Amino acid sequence: MPIDSKKMTKAELEKLGVKLIPTDVYHVGPYKYSNLNDALAEAVRSGAKHKNKTV
Repeated sequence: MPIDSKKMTKAELEKLGVKLIPTDVYHVGPYKYSNLNDALAEAVRSGAKHKNKTV
């Protein structure tokens, strides 16, 4: 039997053992990262690409 997940309350989810864990997501250009170090590395790389194009 399919479950309509959009209508479930937090209590119903917890009863089933499902937990919602908020997470940070970092956006750099079109990319998304869950790890800040990876996002910073991409920001540095993309910044270097932009510098090379404008010079």
